[in-house]
Amino acid sequence: MTSIFDSVEFNRNLFFPRADSSACPEMAEDIFVKMDQECKVHVRRHPSEKAKFSLLFFHGNGEIVSDYDELAKYFNALGCELTVCDFRGYGKSTGTPSLRNALKDASALYRYLKENEKFQSQVCVMGRSLGSASAIELCVQFPEISCCVLESGYADPIPLVERRGLQINEITPEENKLFNNSEKIRMVKCPILVMHGEDDFLIIPQEAVLNHQNAGSKHKVLDILSGVGHNDMMVAHDNAYFKSLINFFKSVFS
Repeated sequence: MTSIFDSVEFNRNLFFPRADSSACPEMAEDIFVKMDQECKVHVRRHPSEKAKFSLLFFHGNGEIVSDYDELAKYFNALGCELTVCDFRGYGKSTGTPSLRNALKDASALYRYLKENEKFQSQVCVMGRSLGSASAIELCVQFPEISCCVLESGYADPIPLVERRGLQINEITPEENKLFNNSEKIRMVKCPILVMHGEDDFLIIPQEAVLNHQNAGSKHKVLDILSGVGHNDMMVAHDNAYFKSLINFFKSVFS
């Protein structure tokens, strides 16, 4: 029996790919990682001479790599070298996106970048919204990862798609183990920051609370930012978004 998570209906409710014809910024580096004969996934690396660590970033389901071109300098200012990853079918990537592929591809991307010396000696993995699944997957598979940041991440994938009109009655234990963030996060041991908007109605703050509560990390931080929702975290009052990242990174890398 085919898993509901592999169905066309499920993944069409979850992913919203769009193409990208823009040029790579002058100081950035475009990298294409081959997943299989018919698929390559695009990542964009924004180097920084002052970087103390690498930040491997998985964006949300309606975004693409180039959306972060203008934001890269703000992340670089945090002391990191930013690398942003697309999903299959997004931007300049080929193939068809699915949640299973997103998890599998995350590991392939991480291995490729590490083996080809595209990382600093320390790596933080960050996932926004849907990208939180990829970030958690990597922290489970690669315990050497220094730390993890979840921004507007979901806990259980069922409510995520039910809000878009797809009804799922039950899932198997195997599906729950692989696709349920709030269960998988129990195996994450590295320091973790869970960030969420207080006014997020797409993925409610209680899901962030559950992820933080279940995280297996001894060093874990929950930061619910007031006055912002799902897609405007960076404009939180008094620069709260970047202050949260600064404080967390100082606690990990200082």
